Amino acid sequence: MVKKKLPVGIDNFKEIIENNYYFADKSMLINEVLDKKSKVILLPRPRRFGKTLNMSMLNYFFNIEDKESNRKLFDGLDITNTDKMEYAGQYPVIYISLKDIKVSNWELCLEKFMALIKKEYKKYGFVLEDKRDAQENSLLNLSEQLYEKFGKKVIILIDEYDTPLVTAHSQGYYDEAIFFFRNVLSAALKGNPYLEFAVLTGILRVAKESIFSGLNNLTVSTILDNNFNYFGLSEKEVEIALKYYELDYEVEEIKKWYNGYKFGNKLVYNPWSIINCINNKEINPYWINTSDNALIKQLLNKNDSKVLDDLKAVFSGNEIEEVITENIVFSDLDDVDTIWSLMLFSGYLTYDRLQISDITGAKTYFLKIPNYEVQSFFKNSFIKEYSHGKTALYFKMLEDLYKGEIERFQYKFKDLYLSAISYHDGGDSEKYYHHFMLGLLLTLGDKYIITSNRESGYGRYDIALEPKDKRNFGLIFEFKIGDKNSIHEKAKEALAQINEKKYDISMKNNGVSKVIKIGMAFSGKDVAIESEIN
Repeated sequence: MVKKKLPVGIDNFKEIIENNYYFADKSMLINEVLDKKSKVILLPRPRRFGKTLNMSMLNYFFNIEDKESNRKLFDGLDITNTDKMEYAGQYPVIYISLKDIKVSNWELCLEKFMALIKKEYKKYGFVLEDKRDAQENSLLNLSEQLYEKFGKKVIILIDEYDTPLVTAHSQGYYDEAIFFFRNVLSAALKGNPYLEFAVLTGILRVAKESIFSGLNNLTVSTILDNNFNYFGLSEKEVEIALKYYELDYEVEEIKKWYNGYKFGNKLVYNPWSIINCINNKEINPYWINTSDNALIKQLLNKNDSKVLDDLKAVFSGNEIEEVITENIVFSDLDDVDTIWSLMLFSGYLTYDRLQISDITGAKTYFLKIPNYEVQSFFKNSFIKEYSHGKTALYFKMLEDLYKGEIERFQYKFKDLYLSAISYHDGGDSEKYYHHFMLGLLLTLGDKYIITSNRESGYGRYDIALEPKDKRNFGLIFEFKIGDKNSIHEKAKEALAQINEKKYDISMKNNGVSKVIKIGMAFSGKDVAIESEIN
């Protein structure tokens, strides 16, 4: 039997149906949109989870143009078994996607947006003026003209509404962008007498005061909610697809790699990864390579002790407790708590459960890395960030450390350190070097229990790596700072402190027989290392 083709990179609903591509039926999204009867619905979901395909489906269902041929696209889908088919082909639809508005300055951003709007005007035989007020009222004015032409109110569909704003923030023209798009959306969605309803998708729920100011008729459903869960693939849908393509023998490995997302109370797979995995018949990181991943870079650049402690936990497969901010304010992006929220809503993390305080009502989410695909990305990002391009050297250095080849480790570390540290980075702060070393060692989290500033013996060591396999070497690090002439003596002091304070006693009590003790001293780009094994 000839198998259906997989829709790799295809997000046009009509193209998928007419060309008999494999399709997981999400048509009951239409039913829920109509049942909720909200004037404006915002559906933030991570990238590559089917937002554009679902919006395309909504367009073909409701659009008054070509309604007879479009109706046939839904033959055999779940929505045809409901009373909602009476709404098919009943409305003029304005459908635009902002996902490609990723440009370096405001002028280009405005130009690309207006090109999309003009194309939508032209589709219906209208012309848009180039005046500023006409630009800001473009969606409102098009709604009015469509109402006059068809005698029916308009449905507005805006896919990836936040892409221009995220790009504007990173490129330095956020103020111009937020001012313009706030005016465009307010005009189109607030008090528009020609609007039947609107649906918007994106990755983030941008704070109401930032862009949805004064919009009282907004319903928002994020990945934390239990409604509108027609994005991503369910476990059943994945199992059916794997069986259809005769790959069901790979189901456990595929779960390990791509499972683990939680939308509301449902377990969800990343469809982009599943489709590419089945198409290539090979398990690889697919989703994680489809973005510039600016968020993770921002997180890694924090060099913050709490961030490093949290990343240490998630690298080891543990959960971290964070208060999540659902409304993203871009001026708060430097705040660590906001970054964790971004990581969750962008799909780099998922949540296991929610805890609500009996006293304050604060919501704490227990976050974790969803699967092996994302975990491998985190590790590779750390490696890239800390090795400054010397990835092979980094891997070999950690391998030497793991095997107890300390002289080789020291040689490679000094080479890597020279590239990674700027003269202006460290100064006289031991804390900086502590964070640097902790970040450097975090990717060993699957082999070791990594702790820092913990009590053992008669004091508190800087960093310890206790092997999960007790037959392997344990590692204890102590750090000092000094000037260029004193760092060798300081390194000896650090090693002596490990011995005098008996920092290895906890590890040895846990059954680790061989411990490598490493004293390190730093001064700008200079480092001295003393070590012993016992």
